[in-house]
Amino acid sequence: MPGWIYIVLSSACSVLIAHLLKTVEFRKINTLRVLTVNYITATAIAFYSAYDSFEVMSPGKISAGSIGLALIVGIFFITNFFIYSKSVYRNGVGVSISAMRISLIIPVLLSTVWYLELLDFRQWSGVFLVFIALFLLLPHKRSFLKKPFNASWLLLLLFLCTGFGDASLKIFESEFKNIMAKETFMGMVFLAAMISGFVVISIKKMWNFSGQEIFFGIVIGIPNLYSSIFLIDALLVMNGAVVYTVVNILTVLGGTVLGLLRWGDVLTKAQWTGIFVTLLAIILLL
Repeated sequence: MPGWIYIVLSSACSVLIAHLLKTVEFRKINTLRVLTVNYITATAIAFYSAYDSFEVMSPGKISAGSIGLALIVGIFFITNFFIYSKSVYRNGVGVSISAMRISLIIPVLLSTVWYLELLDFRQWSGVFLVFIALFLLLPHKRSFLKKPFNASWLLLLLFLCTGFGDASLKIFESEFKNIMAKETFMGMVFLAAMISGFVVISIKKMWNFSGQEIFFGIVIGIPNLYSSIFLIDALLVMNGAVVYTVVNILTVLGGTVLGLLRWGDVLTKAQWTGIFVTLLAIILLL
């Protein structure tokens, strides 16, 4: 039962993040400053949680591999969040979340190729459907390759960056869970993302943080951290295929309902089909 509770909580955090990012874009609040404050908040809570549970990282537990993984993932995290924020505004909540969630194919392939967790015919069918779903979700398909950048590229980048992020949690759970506490690892990831944000802000000289940016950054930072923490908690007690599948299904459904009821998202027939194929692909990958 605890595993299922973690799954529901992780999904709820993900849907809440989508709603908050859509709000930030709708109000024309500076996304980069919001995301930087978000990572300040997530970093502080993560390290406090590690300290409070006597899981502070000691020199004997430091691993170059785990630190390197955390730093690389942190840069991807803030980049992915920026892309995600723009995509929920341009493409809608349900479509953006669907593009994120079919990216589970990347950790699945990692598990297959690197950790030798073989797939059966049904799961390979799910792999095939992932690419169909991604194509169906793309808006402006005819101009996708003709224009240097449009809303379709946001979905493709979102797919790739999210897949790498999910794969990193699989790597941590398989390679480093006995070396470093999950709170410490996520704290290092968010610290790297925070530093990346400050570097860009410094280069662009965007230091005039507003009250709204600080508020939304703090509010996003909490579910941002715990969506990953709850996911790792679920992976520790349940089969990874089950965890990724159910989390992704609940998040796609929740995001679609949120987009339709709260934000008035309008989906094409192809995108509705894409969401259905997304759910089918996730189920087959179980």
